Amino acid sequence: MRFHATLELGGKTATGIAVPEEVVAALGSSRRPRVRVTINVHTFRSSMATLGRRFMLQVSAAKRQRAGLVQGHG
Repeated sequence: MRFHATLELGGKTATGIAVPEEVVAALGSSRRPRVRVTINVHTFRSSMATLGRRFMLQVSAAKRQRAGLVQGHG
């Protein structure tokens, strides 16, 4: 499954990607689906977290650096 997103800053250091509802629905009924994420050429495993009614993928500073990302750019 592929989708385009913008890296979001949520607080002072929490950074992540909001996952569209249709993508979450296609992954099944788990509240924290395990996923493999590829950003640019960097691939990592993660699980989604819920933040209110949104599903988010956390992207740590180390992962952002390896993927060559800057907050606010996607």
